[in-house]
Amino acid sequence: MSSLSIPQVTYLGGHPVRADEKAGLTAVVSRSGILLRRRIRPFLTVTWPALRGLEVWQPGLDTFVLFGLSRVGGDGASLYLHLDDGVCQFHVHGVAAAELRARLGSWAADAAGPPVPLPAMPPPPPRQVSGPLDVVRMSLDLWRAAGLGREAVPDRSTLAYRLSVAENHRLSGRFGEAVALLEALAAGAAQAFGPLDEDALKVRNALGQTYLEAGQLDDGLDVLREVLAAAEHRHGSDAELTLVVRNNLAVAHQHAGQYAQAIELHEQNIRHTERNRGRDSLETIGRRNNLAATLALAGYRRRAIDLYWEVLDALAAGSHHHHTLAVNARQNLAILHNPAWKP
Repeated sequence: MSSLSIPQVTYLGGHPVRADEKAGLTAVVSRSGILLRRRIRPFLTVTWPALRGLEVWQPGLDTFVLFGLSRVGGDGASLYLHLDDGVCQFHVHGVAAAELRARLGSWAADAAGPPVPLPAMPPPPPRQVSGPLDVVRMSLDLWRAAGLGREAVPDRSTLAYRLSVAENHRLSGRFGEAVALLEALAAGAAQAFGPLDEDALKVRNALGQTYLEAGQLDDGLDVLREVLAAAEHRHGSDAELTLVVRNNLAVAHQHAGQYAQAIELHEQNIRHTERNRGRDSLETIGRRNNLAATLALAGYRRRAIDLYWEVLDALAAGSHHHHTLAVNARQNLAILHNPAWKP
């Protein structure tokens, strides 16, 4: 499919170089972007790289409240293209919003070709050393980190402090120091508070995530599986800690290129959160957003597009149109409709 032609489009403004309204246009969606043209001449072009967000809505009271009163009738669909310096507004006559979304999604999936998932995350490059002195310094840092982790854990405040030190190592790319500290700290926390204690499990969760970032995927997966099983056993399958660890394990499988396992874990989290919080709670919507991101990276472009529309609809229904999740959904819809984008 080379392009998608959408007739009977009215431009309502919003582009910095086009302030005038114009009816009777045709939108041509192609691999280069969205072209608005008159019968013969071009009227306006928005390239995919310039697009920062994409929305399609059914005109109605909610749309009027969100975007201002339209100067066209209530039939058809409203299309919004977000740019760095404005939001282009269009009205597509005679096509319902759901149908326009479906047309755009089908075209994008067909134009992109067969799905190609993002490969497994490569290990980080080895730390550079400039000589024997650097080697000695790194060895000393590892020894200090492991020593701090082996010190007795007298209370939870001390545990939280050492976790923050390990987090600082991880964020700074000093994975060896972070792992050395967390491996020892996990044993100390289990001894001090019990192996199934919530704080002790948080240490092991941090260790599993650090293994992943250090490129030790198998170790990270093993630890996070153990932590998830322990959290489910002690705290329940839908406890907040369990949901967090299950999400982290899903991300771990995603990093390993194991998308089927990642998708199943995200779907479990959605079911648990929906049952406890409701289908349209921000927590549930956030879980659906996580699944949509994984579907996109797995190459399931059309499924990801449909799920991002669900996210956007739920946020609009709850008057959360400006929530960061809504901004993220609009941005990812623009990205996923660009056939040139690859995971």
